[in-house]
Amino acid sequence: MTWRTRGPADENELRALFEEIEAPPSLDRWRERIADVDQDGAEADGATILALPTERELRPTRRRSVAVAAAAAVVIGLAGVVVAGQFLSDAPPADPTMIIDGPDRTRSSPPPTSSSLPPTGSQTAPVTGGAATPDPPGDNQNGGGPGDQQNGGGPGPGGNQVAWPPMVGDPSPSNTGVPVGAVLADHHGDLRVTTPGAVVSDLRITGSVIVDAPDVTLRRVIVVAGYAAPAVRQNASRLSIEDSELSGSSSIAQSAGGLSVRRSRLESGGTLAKDAVLNDNYLNAADLVVSPGTSGVLLRHNVMGRVTLNDFDAPITNVTIENNVLMQVDAPTEPGSASIHVLNNRFVGSAPSTGWNPGAPDYLWSGNTFASSGATANP
Repeated sequence: MTWRTRGPADENELRALFEEIEAPPSLDRWRERIADVDQDGAEADGATILALPTERELRPTRRRSVAVAAAAAVVIGLAGVVVAGQFLSDAPPADPTMIIDGPDRTRSSPPPTSSSLPPTGSQTAPVTGGAATPDPPGDNQNGGGPGDQQNGGGPGPGGNQVAWPPMVGDPSPSNTGVPVGAVLADHHGDLRVTTPGAVVSDLRITGSVIVDAPDVTLRRVIVVAGYAAPAVRQNASRLSIEDSELSGSSSIAQSAGGLSVRRSRLESGGTLAKDAVLNDNYLNAADLVVSPGTSGVLLRHNVMGRVTLNDFDAPITNVTIENNVLMQVDAPTEPGSASIHVLNNRFVGSAPSTGWNPGAPDYLWSGNTFASSGATANP
């Protein structure tokens, strides 16, 4: 950094400036050399030359990173004055590592150690610290057997877990997802499930869940996926998700048939492929996409954004959208799509549908209203 000024220089002001700078002790020798030059300094072309301190002398001690060393060269001649200064300091320390500890109702656990987790890569269920065990026989709609929703599920990190009471009103952040008071263990990294019939429960997962085995249940899990990764990737048939919270680039990426999602928070939306049932879920304003060629989707009593039925590459059939609060239904428009039923929904906004074709086979639009006024909402 260099300053240039024209006109006479006030030596006393320069001295006062240097006295105000908090410099390291090694700079004292430089000041002594300045004093020596004041007495009998060298002359060069009519100007008095003051030697700069060395870089070693300017380097501050590491006691505090805010210590500053300064150096200046003053050249006094007939044409004017040039003052050059250089300020050196230690680089500031890096920001501390941010640790995301998740929703307040989850129990914080220490970071993983070499004794508890493999050094690299994803992990495979079963997993200790939560539960990943074969589901006991019972009613899958209620979570299955002795560990069903009615009694709060099987033992987790905190013993028997709490369960939601019956839902009253619309799904919301306060009555979906992991029940308040549940105790969760932490799992760091992706979780790959390869055991058929496994139940993964009572975990907070920092990473994605990749389901590679059939008949898996995720119960009371919070999944926070990394950038551009889905929270849950379903690669095998018949996946059940209950009382869970999923966030990522999408909450669910379904690529195998058979999906049931109940009373969960899916605020990143998702993609549905085949035989999917979503009931009592909160998606806020996130969207769902029904993939080309899908058959058999039931969306009942959810709060969500837009439902897009994309049949550009293959027809979509047998889809029911019933008793939801949502923004819009983008209906399939290509030949071959059929049996699309939109019943008793409340629409937010002014355009309940795009592409609706009342003449298409078994397209049914009935009982739909606007949420704000209760007036009939026509496609």
